[in-house]
Amino acid sequence: MEAIRARGIRVHNLKDVDVDIPRGKIVAICGVSGSGKTSLALDTLYAEGQRRYIESFSAYTRQFLERIEKPDFDSIEGLPPALAVTRGGAQRGNRSTVGTASETLDYLRVLYAHAAELICYQCGQAVQEYTPQSVAQLISKLPKMRLMVGFSFRWNDVAERAALFAELQNQGFVRLQAGGRIFNLGDADRKELAQATENVSEATVIVDRLKGGDAPERTSESLETAFDHGLGSIELYLESGAELAEEIPPSKEFEVDGRQWTVLSLAAQRQCQSCNITFPDPEPRLFSFNSPLGACPQCEGFGDTIDLDWDRVIPDRSKSLEEGAIAPWNSPAYEHNLDELLDMAEELGLPTDVPFSKLTKKQQRIVKHGEQAGIYGGVDGFFEWLERKKYKMHVRVFISRWRSYSTCSKCDGKRLTPEALSYRIGSNSIADLCDLSVDQAFQFLSELNWEGRMLEIAAPPLEQVKSRLEYLQNVGLGYLQLSRTLRTLSGGEAQRTALTAALGSNLVNMLYVLDEPSVGLHPHDVQCLTSAIEGLASRGNTVVIVEHEDLLLQAADELIELGPEAGTQGGEITYQGNVSGGIGEQNCRTLEFLHKKRRVPIPKTTRSAKKTLKITQCTGNNLKSIDVEFPLGVLCVVAGVSGSGKSTLVQDTLFPAVSKRLSRDAKNQGTPLPFKSLTGTGFIDACIAVDQGPVSRSPRSNPVTYVKAFDEIRKAFAATPDAKLRSLTPGHFSFNSDLGRCPQCSGDGVLQIDMQFLADVQMTCPTCEGTRYRKEILSARYRNCSIADVLSLSASNAITFFRGFPKVQQRLQVLVDVGLGYLQLGQSATTLSSGEAQRLKLAGFLASASQKRTLFILDEPTTGLHFQDVVKLLECFRVLIESGHSLLVVEHNMHLVAAADHVIDLGPGASDAGGQVIAKGTPRQVAKTRNSVTGSFLREFFS
Repeated sequence: MEAIRARGIRVHNLKDVDVDIPRGKIVAICGVSGSGKTSLALDTLYAEGQRRYIESFSAYTRQFLERIEKPDFDSIEGLPPALAVTRGGAQRGNRSTVGTASETLDYLRVLYAHAAELICYQCGQAVQEYTPQSVAQLISKLPKMRLMVGFSFRWNDVAERAALFAELQNQGFVRLQAGGRIFNLGDADRKELAQATENVSEATVIVDRLKGGDAPERTSESLETAFDHGLGSIELYLESGAELAEEIPPSKEFEVDGRQWTVLSLAAQRQCQSCNITFPDPEPRLFSFNSPLGACPQCEGFGDTIDLDWDRVIPDRSKSLEEGAIAPWNSPAYEHNLDELLDMAEELGLPTDVPFSKLTKKQQRIVKHGEQAGIYGGVDGFFEWLERKKYKMHVRVFISRWRSYSTCSKCDGKRLTPEALSYRIGSNSIADLCDLSVDQAFQFLSELNWEGRMLEIAAPPLEQVKSRLEYLQNVGLGYLQLSRTLRTLSGGEAQRTALTAALGSNLVNMLYVLDEPSVGLHPHDVQCLTSAIEGLASRGNTVVIVEHEDLLLQAADELIELGPEAGTQGGEITYQGNVSGGIGEQNCRTLEFLHKKRRVPIPKTTRSAKKTLKITQCTGNNLKSIDVEFPLGVLCVVAGVSGSGKSTLVQDTLFPAVSKRLSRDAKNQGTPLPFKSLTGTGFIDACIAVDQGPVSRSPRSNPVTYVKAFDEIRKAFAATPDAKLRSLTPGHFSFNSDLGRCPQCSGDGVLQIDMQFLADVQMTCPTCEGTRYRKEILSARYRNCSIADVLSLSASNAITFFRGFPKVQQRLQVLVDVGLGYLQLGQSATTLSSGEAQRLKLAGFLASASQKRTLFILDEPTTGLHFQDVVKLLECFRVLIESGHSLLVVEHNMHLVAAADHVIDLGPGASDAGGQVIAKGTPRQVAKTRNSVTGSFLREFFS
């Protein structure tokens, strides 16, 4: 079929939508935040594509797979298998790396399992697994020389030796080498053999005498016999003096009957004969730090270990023991440990009034590690005692405060066992290859010269690895290492890495659903991403993107706009067609902004700052000892290409540094990355960071609770005559309390029915009929509405409803100010779009913000926002600034950057090529800076 034909879609706020999506094209779905974009793309098209695929498996298999509920629609025809890439999919734990997120490491493990060479990590010699066939091939390549093949055996006493000799003779073996002589196992040499083996416990049975160059057919049978009786190990005697090929393994010289022989010890198992180290067989699990087989036993595959950090335990070494040098013992719960130490100090020979740094090394060792006599257990003993109590949450939290991570001493941060690291391709172990940049790794793999059978084996995984490395290069991430953990990446870098797993494959005729792939990307980086997506569509795939970025929208073959507004006022298709049409014919806001008919307003004048926050010599990650001044009382934007150091500067250095300076309990704040000095914190009273994390994972969280308006609403209901008559308190009107919630659904309003291998079924609770409350609670009414009726009101309508309650109106007004007035008060936070979630989080901070001078640090607040939503966001920013607050925003959206008062542009490139302040000043000043990438995109706003 030429199109995916969907009819009657009613998912969330979609209103019986009918849509035809052309196959093999790039289709962009746009519209204001909350208009139904995600409902159409992810919750309908992708969910149904996945559900149909899962239904093709047996009922038994479906028990172990994700169970997806069937979306509400009449029909969908022509739907291909679907893949989705969402921003919430990337795991950011210590085990998640660029290699694992892009799936490059999975194929790299297969490549090493089948194509790597084993090099002993102790002696550096090659270790090879031998078979009768491989040894026969080795003999056939040798020059003409005498050969003997045999196997060794051992005995413990005379009786065992005699029994072994008799058994070997019965099996037909004739010759035996012992003590440098060849003996016959027959009766003639029995006496001499007994004498020769009297003081030894090992001998070699000579299975056959051969010649170099013999055909494999001649030698195979003898070799199989030797391997069989030698339990996988044989000895090959080569006449000395002949020139041997390079592939001959390490050997030793040995004299037998006055003749010199070169003796090779060959084993069917992977064992270094020099070091007597046995190596495991190569398999993908061996090269995985997530597998017990391959993970370093000391750090368990993390690459670092967590130990006591003595700089935290004893932060100020100028203090004496009496003055509290040992920080953990300054808390009331554990100060008795300090009292005990002070009581024993004289006996231990410890001065208590001397700075800790002035104590001798022996005295410091006693304080830290205790006394061998057992009088005092030391700080180490204290933490060992705490370890036995760490089943208690508060103890675990306390212990974590005094620990820090350090590189594992056994694997040196490589995460794998020495045996796994002994397998090499070229000169690189798998860890060495992952430590190279993507560009270097691609070049190394491209230069490998495999031939014949090895090329056939290595080609499939090598092709997959190079495909993913090439994609990482194409989207501008060639500077990253595969071993780089995701938690150290910027938002844009993590986004593009997550895309690699899906876009780096060679699948065709698929439906790819991409949820705002441009998030975290500078317009310069979006150009690279656009090329990759176009390549995906050129292979015959259908690409549906939920997007707001100008460049990606303009690259789409077809545009679908949902609206006209958000929530219940949206859910309809307002425009479908190409990017070049629609103006004047239909009301399409997106096209109006793309064609410059409408613009995000840019102030004619910018606010000037009288006070600044200055941080100097920042050197964290890729920052190159930069000094930065952040103006206060204005909208300040930090811009720059993805990976240039924005998050490092703002989130990892400035925010924790300011928080520590302002907070009384500095230990509970994160540790900032290195910097020299921070000035200007006296001009602010608080610092709040609004990041891109989810609002809540609980379906019980909703807008009215998030802005803390529900408490006042419940008080209003508790004050009604009906409530007083029934002795109902504010607690009775909470669906999180046993006092008032429905006992059958526990306040959820729905019942979840486990259907085993089918999707779980949600049905409205028959007891409360979805209202969440007991009937007697619903009988208490305020202005003829129950508490359930109020939760179904929109924020805008609720403001009018609660006239006379200024506290409720004030908090609900914040929702309207950030453009969320259409949300129902009781709508579950888990059903919100990404743009709605971002603004709800901001609303929560605004609702609780006091008159204190607050510095708001926001991480890409335009995420999920349409051009029209950005206008509302800027208005919200204006209100905050006029209230005396300051805004520091990390942002890539050029519309918001152009509307800022002050711009700090980092760059010029990413990673090591970034970390410098390229331009600073008003947007117009930055636009005039020639070497600023951000400035080049700002120029069109001021031309």
